Amino acid sequence: MHGRHARELLDLAVKCPSRYPIPPTAMPRKPLLIFLLTLFLTVLQVQWAAPADGLDAETLSILSPEVLGAYPGVLLLFLLAVLARRAMSVPRQAAICTGLLAVYWLLANYVTFDLRVASWSTFSPLEIWAHVLPASLLSIAVCGAAWFGLSCFILRQGRAKK
Repeated sequence: MHGRHARELLDLAVKCPSRYPIPPTAMPRKPLLIFLLTLFLTVLQVQWAAPADGLDAETLSILSPEVLGAYPGVLLLFLLAVLARRAMSVPRQAAICTGLLAVYWLLANYVTFDLRVASWSTFSPLEIWAHVLPASLLSIAVCGAAWFGLSCFILRQGRAKK
């Protein structure tokens, strides 16, 4: 009886269709592209605005730019899902997410400066902001504009195919 059951399972496995129920090309790429875009631009922005001196590898292992990029990527995917359900326009969705991402980048730059430079010396929070804001403006503006434009393009491509 055991051998017969095994043969029936084998016959069933052979008779199964070879195609997936949903073809792999039909899987949505939009969330993956948004996540990768966020990860890439976060790493780029944090490295661009990071101070060159005072690197302490032990304190930065948990707060590396690669890890920092995963947090806003996941949160923005959830936010975009909520905004899409509210039937909000694509530029408005991208603008809201870009603004939140810019705030996150500014705070990540503050933490990076605090760990790399301010921990070796005596900086007040006001002095840290005085160093972080000028160093962050250009990188946040460029990376934010890139995120806005590319996310609008990605989100519109998904709607155009529907």
